[in-house]
Amino acid sequence: METEHQRPAMGGAHRFVGLAENLERYAGAPTGAEPPNVNGTNRGYGLVFFHLEELHLTTVISSGLRFQPLGAHPAQELACSVYREQAEAARHLVDLTSELLVQNRTFLVPDQIVPNEKPLLPGTEFHGVLASGHPIFPSEFTRFTDPEGIEQLQVFTLLPVTLGELNYILDHGVTALRQQWARFEVDVFDLGRPSVA
Repeated sequence: METEHQRPAMGGAHRFVGLAENLERYAGAPTGAEPPNVNGTNRGYGLVFFHLEELHLTTVISSGLRFQPLGAHPAQELACSVYREQAEAARHLVDLTSELLVQNRTFLVPDQIVPNEKPLLPGTEFHGVLASGHPIFPSEFTRFTDPEGIEQLQVFTLLPVTLGELNYILDHGVTALRQQWARFEVDVFDLGRPSVA
C-alpha cells in the first residue's frame, strides 16, 4: 500500500509527459516559442509555434494554461492553425483568448463561441472564434491521454468566424455553419477567406 509520500502529486506536470512529442507528431516541427514573460510580467502561459511543411500550415499552441486555476477538467490549451504567412494573426488570436481565460479564470467547452465587438484582426470581419476540434488533425491531437489512457488535456482549436457567421450560428447553430463551410468549400486556414453568411 502506498503512503502519502510515495504517491505522485495530483495535478503535477508528470500527467503531461509526452505532450510535446504528441503535438509535434501532428502539428509539425517546432519553429519558435514566446515565453510567459514576453511583455515583462508573467501572463501565465507561453506560446509555441509549429510548422507542418507538407500543408504549409503554422499552428500556434498555448503552453501553460493547463497549470492555471481555470476549473477545466481535463486541463486545456488553445491552438490556431493558419497558412505560414498568417502566423502572426494566429499568435494574436491564441494570445488574446488565452489572456481572456486566465483573467476570468474560466475555460472553454466544445463549440463555444468567443465573440468580440470589434474585429479581432485589423482589416478583417473576424469578430470571434469558435472553440473546436482540429479540422484535419486526428482526435489524438485534441485529446491527450496519459500512458494509462486517462484523458489529461484537451487542445481546443480556435476557428476565426466573421460577424455574419456569428449571427448565423446564433440563428441556426454551429452545425449549420459547418455545413455552410463545407457547401462553399471554405478554407478555414485562410484568414483572407470570405464570409459565408
